[in-house]
Amino acid sequence: MSRRVGQVAIIEGEDDRRCELCGKIDECRPYGPNGEQVCFDCGMKNEAAAQRQMNKHLFGEGNA
Repeated sequence: MSRRVGQVAIIEGEDDRRCELCGKIDECRPYGPNGEQVCFDCGMKNEAAAQRQMNKHLFGEGNA
């Protein structure tokens, strides 16, 4: 699981699971437009949303 240690984001491998957008079994991250678990291909369909979700999960951005 990816995590933060102080100000450092550590990206680690994830077990394969079903992508919540396309159904493919692959390494997924919670970077879908609404926080869905998505594979890389689906994440790249909306790069801006994936970047926002990644920043939210790794750096707390957008959390009030």
